[in-house]
Amino acid sequence: MTLKPNLNMDFLNKANRLLFFLIAIYLVFYHLASFLIPLTFGIFLAMLILPFTRFLEKYKFNSILSSLTSTFALFLFLGVLSYLFTLQISQLADQLPGMRGNIEAVIENLEEQIAAITGVTIEEQQEIIEERIRALWGNIETRIAGFVGGVLEFTLKFMLAFVYVFIFLLYRKKFMRFIVRLYSTKKEKENARDVVNEITKVVYQYLWGRAQVMLSLAVMYYITFLIFGLPFALLITIFGALITIIPYFGPLVSGLVPISFAIIFFEDISYIVIFSITIIVIQLVESYFFEPYFIGKEVKLNALVVIIAVLLGGIIWGVAGMILFVPILATIKIISNHSKDLRPFGALLGK
Repeated sequence: MTLKPNLNMDFLNKANRLLFFLIAIYLVFYHLASFLIPLTFGIFLAMLILPFTRFLEKYKFNSILSSLTSTFALFLFLGVLSYLFTLQISQLADQLPGMRGNIEAVIENLEEQIAAITGVTIEEQQEIIEERIRALWGNIETRIAGFVGGVLEFTLKFMLAFVYVFIFLLYRKKFMRFIVRLYSTKKEKENARDVVNEITKVVYQYLWGRAQVMLSLAVMYYITFLIFGLPFALLITIFGALITIIPYFGPLVSGLVPISFAIIFFEDISYIVIFSITIIVIQLVESYFFEPYFIGKEVKLNALVVIIAVLLGGIIWGVAGMILFVPILATIKIISNHSKDLRPFGALLGK
């Protein structure tokens, strides 16, 4: 009889410690975001290009030259991609006044169909929505301009991540020795080494697989847009491919954006329907063929955990968090699986 209060108190103490720990983690992630975001990007990107660095070292490149070459190659690739995307965004912003006529034509056509179906006159519809549409259009112009500025600001901050990439590649062996020396027994040292190697493998598999999926999707998108004659094909292709790095929500946005542009620029309804069906088919191919083939099941997080990671990442770190929190949780899961005390938590995160 006297054990129940003690058991309840023990449970409450553990729950309080867990709650305090989660609050502390949230505060650290939130208030140190400007430091942790480029640092985390640097760690994961270093894991992504580590095989290329090792490849260069096999051909007599020293550690400094191989790390510098790998970092510069990554910087050059992402820099060209960012330049093309920013250039296309600027061109879109310049053509917004001309696009307004297309959007108004789509709205007028929609109003006529609503009037024919419901009997509500066009004048009555316009009284309800005209002011809101104009206000929304002004917000769109403002937000696109702000988005361009945000991309440039993010790019400048992201530059710091390349410094971290170079440092982690150059001193990776020292970091490994440091982690191993934190443990005393031989078994613990081997376990620590296995954990680091497994984290590196999983993060590489996830990011490289995701990059291959985005490239495959970009090729299918661009060919489709050129065949249908969709304006701003390169912009929509780059955006549609990159946004899929965000699980679940990214592919949805990736499909809606080209369909929205088709509704604005295409006049034939049957043409829009065929285009939309084509986009849906491409999305299905990406989800059920490319993702299982290129990414596989290396991350091994259940769907609920991935969705929560994306939502929490968006709240705490914005778009960067939506990208980074999935591999962060995959890392936590690997660490949990190698710890007796944390294995239940690892099982909770897994499939």
